[in-house]
Amino acid sequence: MVVSEPDPEEFVEKQSSSDFTQIITHMYRAEVQRAYNWRRRLDRTTEWSIVILSAITTWAFSDPQRGHELILGVLIFMGTLLWIESRRYRYYNVWLGRIKALEENFIARTLYPKDKVSSRAWMKTLANDLRHPQFKIPLWIAVAHRLRRVYFWLFSVTTMLWLGKLAIHPYSIPDFATMIERAGILSIPGYVVFPLIIFFLGMSGIIAYYGHTHEKKGVSLVEEDVVRDDWDKMT
Repeated sequence: MVVSEPDPEEFVEKQSSSDFTQIITHMYRAEVQRAYNWRRRLDRTTEWSIVILSAITTWAFSDPQRGHELILGVLIFMGTLLWIESRRYRYYNVWLGRIKALEENFIARTLYPKDKVSSRAWMKTLANDLRHPQFKIPLWIAVAHRLRRVYFWLFSVTTMLWLGKLAIHPYSIPDFATMIERAGILSIPGYVVFPLIIFFLGMSGIIAYYGHTHEKKGVSLVEEDVVRDDWDKMT
């Protein structure tokens, strides 16, 4: 005897329309609240980066005798915050995916009933995601997204401030060779430190660019009436 798989649309038809709508409405509000909370966490780490950059830059430039290493330390601090923020973005993306699924397949269909969207696909996929929640994007894509949105520009500003510190303190440089010499840190010569910083900034830009080309467009669960494979898999 072959047992057929339950049909989501048949299940919905057996329920009271008001009860089903109420369930979906409460779920939508809960997912929006979750996304809002994680969005605030993302903003908090960004604010820390900006505050620390402003404070250290002001302190470093206030005295010509203070070393440029202080500004490079901000890069390390912001790199740590980038890692934390990227992990948080993966969680935010989970809630955002569910919100988009409900908006595209339930709310939009309610507003325009003639728009044919099969609930067999999106309801089953959403149910599986609720039972077995998984990240929708790999960590490096999350890092690339936060780089493109915030941190590449912060890294660029920090690098320019570092170059400005090298150029004017303790006195204005007569030539580029003097700047390279000043870039030294402890026993590491400037001709090593300077290319490393430029390489770091260049790699950040490359990761941000290629992450954008690999990032999926949108986070909807159903595309052309077919469930997206990457929703069901840990990427």
